[in-house]
Amino acid sequence: MRILNIKNYIFYKLFLVLLILIIPWLNQTNGFGEDIGKISQEDVTYYEINPCKISLISFLKTNPQTIFQDHYFFRFNNYSSINCFGKISGLTVIDSNFYISIGTNTLLNLLIQGLFWVLLLSFLPKNKDFNYSASKLKNFTIHHVSILLTTFLFTFSIFSEKRYYEDHLYYLRFEEPTTKLIIFFILYLIFTNLFEVLQTRSNSIFNYLPWIYIFHSVISGTNFSFLSSYFVYLGIVTFFDKPKYQKTIKVIILFSTFWAVNATGNYYFEPSKLRGFISSSYNFNSTLFWIFYYFLIIFGTKHLIEKHSKSFKLQLFINNFSLVSLFLLLLGFVGSTFPIINFANYFYFGQQKFGINRSNPLELDIWQEKMSWRGFFTSAETVGELYGLLLILIIFSYTKKKNLNYFEIVGLISSTVGIYFSNNRTSALLVFLFCSYFLVENKPYKKLMLTISSSVFILLLIYMFGFEDLSYNYDFIKSRVYINSLGYSYDAHKSSFVIWLTNNFDNSNLSISIFTFFSVVGYFLNRSEIWGLFFARYNPTFGELILGSGPQNLAQLYGENPVQAPETFLLPHSSLLTYFIYFGLLGNVIILSIMFFGYLKNKRQINSLGKIILVYVLINVFKNDVLNYFNTFLTYLFLYISIFKLNTFKFFNIESKLFDNYRN
Repeated sequence: MRILNIKNYIFYKLFLVLLILIIPWLNQTNGFGEDIGKISQEDVTYYEINPCKISLISFLKTNPQTIFQDHYFFRFNNYSSINCFGKISGLTVIDSNFYISIGTNTLLNLLIQGLFWVLLLSFLPKNKDFNYSASKLKNFTIHHVSILLTTFLFTFSIFSEKRYYEDHLYYLRFEEPTTKLIIFFILYLIFTNLFEVLQTRSNSIFNYLPWIYIFHSVISGTNFSFLSSYFVYLGIVTFFDKPKYQKTIKVIILFSTFWAVNATGNYYFEPSKLRGFISSSYNFNSTLFWIFYYFLIIFGTKHLIEKHSKSFKLQLFINNFSLVSLFLLLLGFVGSTFPIINFANYFYFGQQKFGINRSNPLELDIWQEKMSWRGFFTSAETVGELYGLLLILIIFSYTKKKNLNYFEIVGLISSTVGIYFSNNRTSALLVFLFCSYFLVENKPYKKLMLTISSSVFILLLIYMFGFEDLSYNYDFIKSRVYINSLGYSYDAHKSSFVIWLTNNFDNSNLSISIFTFFSVVGYFLNRSEIWGLFFARYNPTFGELILGSGPQNLAQLYGENPVQAPETFLLPHSSLLTYFIYFGLLGNVIILSIMFFGYLKNKRQINSLGKIILVYVLINVFKNDVLNYFNTFLTYLFLYISIFKLNTFKFFNIESKLFDNYRN
């Protein structure tokens, strides 16, 4: 009878998921069920004179070619009335491309997407040792106060980034108390359900963490990740439960006071593909929110690791990661082939950016060089690094078990294909070097094989950089970033950093030596132009140089100092550079010191996998914007805290039996 009830329970949940996938797109105005207009290059007038009348489903039935032809593009219009939700709100033809606008509403998105993800998370296995009644009675006050504070914080974020949300919240007056109450109530409703579900499944969260690369959970029309709210909630719980971060809080207060007081400007930044984990506005309120948001996520993650580290199973983590790597490829390919799937991917997986529309991952550019293919993911370089991390984990698993299970075989194939599609050659080389080490780690011919592997690595590295690049003299190489920063600067609007470089570049001092080294590395990583553009924009005061401008804030960088920028939007392509904006010189010294002393303190308990992950992540942080995406930030934060705080010989333990983790 119990089994039957469980099966019925699962069936009901699956049925609800199916309803959420279909019902929102059936909304149609009465009287428009027949004679729906067919679109053509010459005539789209039917939809121009009948906006918000025809449901998406009816439109697809009448125009089935839009499902699979690549010159159709479905896009959201979050600034639509509730009545327009799921209907065709507009249709535009540009050249031979059709842009079909679908009416959605940010408030309804919160409810629909939030309910959808809560239902999916409810399929995670429950904690076996969780006593719901006892736990709820014991922590009733802390739990509900933390939910209220989390809700208040996210409601505050919407009003602190008013310019962004004015274009996404239909006909809501931000100054009216009713608007604030509506938003607060909706957020409280979905957060309460989310936290209740995850609290009873907290043992499983890190084992299933790789799925965050599929479910980005950025609600359409908002600028926050839905899943991040749980870690904010845990961060608040931590301060009630274990107020042990007094020294850390004092340092944060010191920095936060400066950041908040210093945020006197009012710059706007379009989040673009960073949506969900970057501030859209630089002002006092927005800076205050992102300070709380950022550090609460860190405290919440640390709290969860301390509480549930014994529940982590590396084999289960790898198995899930392997499945994710396969789905990343499949969803990317299907989405690039079928425009309507691309649309659905964006909404139901909470993507920050629509999936790629190039269905050929082997495509070459006009110079016959391989083009990067990001597929489902937001960034080609970042997804290449994820595939590389999985390959390292799989090879480590193989060296411990001397076999691979079915999941790992799938992961090995899909991640190898994925890293080639992404064209991330740096990650591929690092994977080659690190996996070679694992394969010979305990062999008697270890030194010989490592010498051979290192030699091959260096040759491949030279080939990747190009022999021609190595032929230039040192003075040319070291000045590339500086020359590019001058090229992008207006004479009348040079940034304070470019002015400092101009006055000191020919001097011999520690600061210029560090910059020169950075410039040389940037040249060989093909970052000279992008980093030059960054420094052309970087215009800090002395205080901002030392303490930064606050976490997750790029609005000041992109809005304060005009530059001769290229037409396309370019990020700095280095988390190190963005963290200089966020935390300044002193903040980064503190972060590096914490990491260094954390490593020394736990050195004897860090196995070879832990050390290799540290190096692999550090290199990726140096050359890519990985820490500006919530999913990669959370993964790397989880790995680093685990490595610095736990015994990785036990934590990164691989079981030899094929399905032990599933039976347990």
